[in-house]
Amino acid sequence: MCFSAQASFIVGGALAVIGVSAVRRAKNSSAVFVAFIPLLFALQQLIEGFLWMALGNGYPSWVPLWLSNLYGIFIGVIWPVYAPFAIYRVEADYRTKKTIMSMLLAGLGLAGYTIIGLIDEPIVARIVNQSIHYAHEVEGQQLVLMMYLFATCVPFILSSNRWLNVTGGVITMGFFVAFLAYRQTFASVWCFFAAAASALLYFYIINQVKNQQDRGMR
Repeated sequence: MCFSAQASFIVGGALAVIGVSAVRRAKNSSAVFVAFIPLLFALQQLIEGFLWMALGNGYPSWVPLWLSNLYGIFIGVIWPVYAPFAIYRVEADYRTKKTIMSMLLAGLGLAGYTIIGLIDEPIVARIVNQSIHYAHEVEGQQLVLMMYLFATCVPFILSSNRWLNVTGGVITMGFFVAFLAYRQTFASVWCFFAAAASALLYFYIINQVKNQQDRGMR
C-alpha cells in the first residue's frame, strides 16, 4: 500500500469539508466537540502531507523535525485527551459517563508522559517502505500502546450511540491491522486510517439533527 503527500492532502482536504459541514450542522454544544474530530484529523493529515514534502527534498533539517513533532503532539497529547472528552460530553448514560471519565484521566496521564518524552527526545521522521516512520522511545512500549487504545478507542465502543460504536470499531480494527502489518510505520498508517474513519462521525451528527427534528415535531 502506498502513502504519499498527495494521499495525506486528499484525505485532509476531504475531512476539512466534512468537518466544517458537521460543525455547522451540530445543534448543541456537546455534539460540536464530536463534529470537530474530522477537522482535527484534517489538520493532522495536512501536517503529514507537508512532512512528506519536507523529507529528503532539500529543506532545512529543522522543518521536518518541527513538523514530525507537531504531528507527535496530535498523536500523543491531543487525541488521548480530546477523544474521551468529546465522547464524555455527548454520553447520556451516567455509568458509562463515569467509565469514560477514567479513560479521560488515563489520556491526561499519557499526554503528560508524551510532553515529557518529546522534550527529552524529539521525534525524528523518515520514510520507510512508502510510509513515514516516527522514531521515538515510546513507540514500542506495549503498556503505553494499550493505554492509548484504552483512552482513544474504547470510549467510542462503550458509547450508547451506534454511530459512535461503528466509528470506534473501525478505528480499533485499523489499530490492530496497522500494528500487525505495518509495525515499523504503525503510527502513520493507523492515523491515516483513523482519519479516514472519522468521516463516519458525519452520520452521527446527521442522526442527532434528525432526532432533534423528530422530537420537535411531536
